[in-house]
This record gives sequence, structure tokens and C-alpha cells, in this order.
Amino acid sequence: MVDSGVLPAPALPVAIEAGLSGAEPHELDWLVEQAAEAGWLPGLDTSGAVARVVPLPGRDAPAGALLVARRADRWYDEADVDLIRAFAARAGAALTTALLYRDQAEVADTLQASLLPVEPAPATGVQWGTAYRPAQAGLRIGGDFYGSHQLTDGGSVFFLGDVSGKGVEAAVFTGQLRQCLQALHRVESQPGRLLKLLNDALLETTQAHGQGRFATMVLGVARPHRDGGQTLTLAGGGHLPPLVLRESGDVEVVPLRGMLIGVVPDPRIGEVTVRLAPGETCLFYSDGVTEARGGRRGDEQFGAERLLNAVAGCNRMPAPALAERVEQVTCDWLAHGDHDDIAVLALRATGPAGRAPRHLHAVPEPAAAELTREWSA
Repeated sequence: MVDSGVLPAPALPVAIEAGLSGAEPHELDWLVEQAAEAGWLPGLDTSGAVARVVPLPGRDAPAGALLVARRADRWYDEADVDLIRAFAARAGAALTTALLYRDQAEVADTLQASLLPVEPAPATGVQWGTAYRPAQAGLRIGGDFYGSHQLTDGGSVFFLGDVSGKGVEAAVFTGQLRQCLQALHRVESQPGRLLKLLNDALLETTQAHGQGRFATMVLGVARPHRDGGQTLTLAGGGHLPPLVLRESGDVEVVPLRGMLIGVVPDPRIGEVTVRLAPGETCLFYSDGVTEARGGRRGDEQFGAERLLNAVAGCNRMPAPALAERVEQVTCDWLAHGDHDDIAVLALRATGPAGRAPRHLHAVPEPAAAELTREWSA
């Protein structure tokens, strides 16, 4: 590939082939005519022109070849050639750096893609909703995670958590944690015991690498009922309590507690069972939501109470819309300020038909009524 025109390798002029192999050719007969035929010398009268080829130095092999041409009123003397060589050296270094950056960027993109949260696997009678926003705008990855795996008995194991730290190191630890869960859920599906197995695996990993990292997490198993409801068996490892949006419009805080994961052997794991009727939703979220700092002064936390108010009246929302709403109100509170990783997972019991009820509520009813009163005033 050149600035103007493309030639297949067998059709390259001999002088160009020599330059690409690292040599500086001296036999330049017909080079001007061949370069012109390739479309490489637009605007130059080739009937009276001279050319020169110099290799562009690279790491292991030339990064390319530099072709220069001008009118034949003066041949390239030694000073001209030295100048061309100096330019070629700088151009080769720049091109080599660009190629190295491209290769590193491709590796980084591949690794980032492998560390991104994976959308939950489809589950019988469940509608999933997710939202994710990493702390560092330049990265697509962070320390929050969620996901699910299908169980052979028709149930689904799901999780949402947050590892200590931010950025690439936190994302790598998150990847290790997800890999552990991928393997462990095949040998143990009871949430409390599964979380303790994960704790042991993380302890072994962090001690081996001297990382001293830990995680907070909610892990559960959802099993469908004939009426379209779901029974959620939840285990907590130091994470924020989930919320349940009842069909009546009430929002319940699930009393789920427990100790951090990956800190001590045999931690105390909180366990609770939640029954979802058709159309009801359980909401899980990371501390990037409740600890988001913003408001008028820019340093006030969003807090659990504002989250409760934000989801009040959202009981008819599909799970994806609910997760998006939580992310949106959090980002509105931040007002483009710095923030921690934000992750949201919503699990909605879809009912016996396998579909959540359709609705037109983009704004919770209380908020909509308040807006109406303000407009009327």
C-alpha cells in the first residue's frame, strides 16, 4: 500500500523490492516510468524526472520504502541523499511505533472484551435487565460484575458483586472470580455453600499472588413456579441488600448480610429466601449507585433513600427499563463527576406466559403526578 495506488507484490518495481528488503538500490532505470504507471507520482512530468528509493528502518525488518522523485534539472547529490536517509529513519521509527501501538491496542481490546460483564443466560420465567458503567471513561472494564449460569434442574444461578480497587487490576481480579464461579457452580448449586467455595478459591489466589484483594457479592438461585413466579435463594457476602418491587407498588429491602469474600477462611454468609409473584422484580446494585457523589455541592452521596424513591412506582417496568432507570438517575446525580464502577442487575418474574406485562410507564407514577401538579401551578 502506498500514498497513491496499489500494486500486487509481483508487480512491484525491482528498486522498490530492494528497498523493502533493506537495500538501497542504485540501479533506478525505468523506476520513474513504473512508479508513474502505478499512480504513485501524480502531477509530476515523468519525461524529465529522477527518483531515489530508501528503506524505512523497522524493528526486525524494514517498515517500508521511501520513494522520492523530482524534475531532472539536478540529480540527487550526497547531501540530498543524507537528508532523505535522515527523513526515512524518522519516518520508519514513527511507522514502527504506530504498528506497535496498533498491535498493543488490538491485544488490549481483546483482553477488555474478555473481561466485560457477560449478559445473563436466558432462564425460564425470568426477564433480566442490566446496566454497567466503569469508573474510568477510557476503559470499558472495571471491578463490578454480574452474570448467570443455567442449572441442569431448570433453575439459574446468578450473581452481582464488586471487587476492591478500580481499573485494569480490578478487572483482572473480576475475571478470575468469574472463572471460579464458572467452574464451581457445576459442583455446588446451593448459594451459601457455593459462596464459601468461592471464598476459599479467592483466598488461595490472592495469597499466591500477594494481592490482598477481596469482593462483596450477592449470589442466588432462581427456580420457577407453575404460576410464573420465582423463588430466589440468596446468599450475601458483605454486599448491599437487594430491593424487591412488589406488584402492589411497595419496595422491600431484603435483610441480607454477610462477610466480605476473600478475606478470612469460613466467613459468615447471610442467607434468605425471597418469593416473587408474577410481575415482581428483585433489584441488585453495586455501591457505585448509593455512594455516587453529586447533588448541589457535588459531594453528597446518592444514598439508599434516594434509590428507594427512584424505584418507587416502577413495579410495572420491564427489567431492562428498570436497570436503565437506576443507571440514569445515578448519572444525573453525578452530573458528569468522577464516580465508582456502577453495576445493576434486575430479575423479573415474567408470569406463566413467559412475558412481562406491557406498560407505558416511562416515569414512576408518583413522580409523574408531582410533575403534573407543578405544571398546573
